[in-house]
Amino acid sequence: MKSRKNSDPKTNQKRLFMRMKSPTAFGSARRFDSASFMNVPPEMARRDAAYHCFSAFFRNADLSRKKRAERCLIYERILKLLAVIEEKSEFILNSDIIEKRNLENADSLAFVRLLRKYFTILDNLASACNEEAAKGQTEKTASLVTGEFFERLEPIFMQNEEVLTAAVKALLTEKHELLQSQQAQRCKLFSKSDSERYERAYALYAEYYANLENI
Repeated sequence: MKSRKNSDPKTNQKRLFMRMKSPTAFGSARRFDSASFMNVPPEMARRDAAYHCFSAFFRNADLSRKKRAERCLIYERILKLLAVIEEKSEFILNSDIIEKRNLENADSLAFVRLLRKYFTILDNLASACNEEAAKGQTEKTASLVTGEFFERLEPIFMQNEEVLTAAVKALLTEKHELLQSQQAQRCKLFSKSDSERYERAYALYAEYYANLENI
C-alpha cells in the first residue's frame, strides 16, 4: 500500500477554498465577511431610509387642501419611491436566500407591493377628477367629457380618495412600531464594518429622501 505524502499547507488551503460554498468559510469564522454580502447593508439602508421618509411624510400630510394636480404629483413621487423600496427589498431577499442570513422575509416585500397597489388607486382616483367637465361649464359646448354625469362622478371619486387616504395612514401608523423593531433586529446581526456602512448610507439617503422633490 502506498504511503500518502504530506502536502503543502498552502495547497490544502487552496483546495479548501475551491470546495467551500461561500468565501466566509475561508480564513474567518465571521459569516458577514462574504464579498457577495458587501452591498447588502448600504442597499438595506437605502430601502429603510426611503421607507422611513415616505411613511413620515404621508402620515403627517394634509392632502385635503391640495388641488388635484398637486395630489397627483405627490402620489406619482410616492409611487416612484415605493418602486425603489420594492427593488431594494427584492435584492435583499434574494441575497438573503443565497447567503442564509435571516435578515429579510417575503412578508416585507408583500407589504411594499400592497402599498404600491393602494397608491396606484389613489393616483387613479385623483386623476379621474375631470377638469374637462369644469371647462365645459363655461364654454357651454357639447362634449363627450362634459355634462351632469361627470359632475356627479367627481365628488364620488374625491370621497373614495379621502377614505382610502385615511385608511393607508392608519395602516402605516399601525405597522410603524413593528417595522422599527424589525429594522433594529436586522441591524443587530451586522458585523461592525457592516453596521458602519449601513449607518453612513442611512444618514445619506435619509437626508436625500426627506425632500420628495428629489424623487
